[in-house]
Amino acid sequence: MFKKRERENENTNETARNTSGLQKIESDAKSKFPKVKGNLKGKKKAVVIASVSIVAILIVLSLIVGGGEPADDYVNTAFIEKGTISKTISVKGTIEGSDSANVYSIADYTIKSVNVKTGDRVSVGQVLASLDADELASEYAKAAITVSEAKRKYESSKALYNAGALSRSDYLDAKASYDTAVLAQNALNIKENSNILSPISGIVTRVNATVGKSASTSGNDSEPLFVIENLDKLQMKVQIGEYDISDIRVGQSVTITSEMLGKKSVKGTVSHIAPTGEQQDSTSKTMVIPVIIDVDKGESNLIAGVTAKAVILVAEKQDVLTVPIDAILLDPETDKSYLFIVSDEGILKKTPVTVGIEGDLTVEVSGKGISKGQRVLLSPTYDNYDSMQVTLSPEDRGDAAK
Repeated sequence: MFKKRERENENTNETARNTSGLQKIESDAKSKFPKVKGNLKGKKKAVVIASVSIVAILIVLSLIVGGGEPADDYVNTAFIEKGTISKTISVKGTIEGSDSANVYSIADYTIKSVNVKTGDRVSVGQVLASLDADELASEYAKAAITVSEAKRKYESSKALYNAGALSRSDYLDAKASYDTAVLAQNALNIKENSNILSPISGIVTRVNATVGKSASTSGNDSEPLFVIENLDKLQMKVQIGEYDISDIRVGQSVTITSEMLGKKSVKGTVSHIAPTGEQQDSTSKTMVIPVIIDVDKGESNLIAGVTAKAVILVAEKQDVLTVPIDAILLDPETDKSYLFIVSDEGILKKTPVTVGIEGDLTVEVSGKGISKGQRVLLSPTYDNYDSMQVTLSPEDRGDAAK
């Protein structure tokens, strides 16, 4: 009975020691990984928090499984590399024809025939539909008679005015009557009013005209009689945020991808930047700037009406030094950036650097005392200092040995 209680006491003491050890580890982890105050566009902060969490979990697991003291606190490092770095801006939009026209009719005549179907290629002035304009022909004939009579009176008045037998006022009245009659006849032009013509060359992408219905009511503001698009030249109309628009320039290269392209992509070029911004939508206060991208679809099967992703190449540099973004320590008081160079023995050297182009995961750096192949500390904190001794992980020590 005594031995049983003794074992229970030992277990209780062991549990207490483990609990105390866990609390100590948690406290040590918090002191060794303080909250980062500076970062590059928020990317570094997320990486630091994730690193702290992973390291703390590994230390706790090491104690629980091993039943002893935690292993050494290893640091994570990476190498300064040399190569090409790109800065890009990604945005989604819809592929459209470079030129389009919604065709309506104000003529109140019945549609007699529809001469095109979706997918047909048309040219400027081609007849898309014909109207039953018998009444128009009758009105045009009456207008022609009116013009002929007005012309006779005008020519007679002109002759009398030149002979001094008619006042200037009467002559001008006759001339005005003739001009008015001509305008009225032209307004009843049978060709223009009895046919619906295509205003541009392109492909018919929508047909809403219906035989037997009035041309003026067959379509409405949201449903034109015909939609014509120039699909030989495609484009994307995208919206760029006000904080990114300063990086956008006409002529920049664009890589365009879409689900219908699979793993392939096509090229594009920024062709137009709107001079003013607009609200992103009616419920948002976010301002955006419309930008047009000309699309070179080449031999691809890309078509209008599909959603696509455009990656605009803002800047690119070749043969420059780069490091992971989370290797940069930004001092908020001086607004200066630093790297900690790590020697093979684990000695830190705080080194000021100038930050250049920022990519998705890496950033360009330059400055005295840095070169390709140097090891740098990842996720540095304000507790790190010059000449500080750190412990490299076994993997890093292996790299150093090589």
